[in-house]
Amino acid sequence: MKKQETKQRIIKAAIDVVAAEHEFREARAEVKNQFDVYFRAYGRPEGQFFPYNDEWAGSVRFTAAANARRAKARKVLTNAKARLERAVHALERAQ
Repeated sequence: MKKQETKQRIIKAAIDVVAAEHEFREARAEVKNQFDVYFRAYGRPEGQFFPYNDEWAGSVRFTAAANARRAKARKVLTNAKARLERAVHALERAQ
């Protein structure tokens, strides 16, 4: 692969990382907002968050869809960062 093509690959990967970070932050904020909505309606259980505790089961179910979107966004971000790293290594090898 030519150096210029590799540089273009790095640029695209960097743009993908920024977009993925934005999506991940939005998804994380959505989960937080869902918890806030649930706690306003039903109250916050005492103690530290433990998802397998029965006291927290309702909030975990309520936020499950948002949490799945957050997990997917994290996976997209992780993959975008890996593509960027591979592109940078490819440029290093090309020089």
